[in-house]
Amino acid sequence: MRTGRAGRYPDWRITPDLLPSWHRQALCGGIDTAVFFPADEECPPQRQHRERVAKAICAACPVRRPCAVYALVHRELHGVWGGLSEADRRRRLART
Repeated sequence: MRTGRAGRYPDWRITPDLLPSWHRQALCGGIDTAVFFPADEECPPQRQHRERVAKAICAACPVRRPCAVYALVHRELHGVWGGLSEADRRRRLART
């Protein structure tokens, strides 16, 4: 059963051995996913603030590029991945 937030499954657990190697090095690993993924009731000013915070974390991340590539290849619909928001990824995919 899916909850309101994309990618959240109440009975699904990630263990370190299931993560891609780049993911283990990501700065977001210890941060609440609410920073990177929108709440259902998020208004535009809240979204802009949340995305700025998430992108600032991504800017310092050593695995920003593989994370962004992963999101583009897998066509992730929600959240900030590798410093790219949903809108950023849609624009990049539209250009290719």
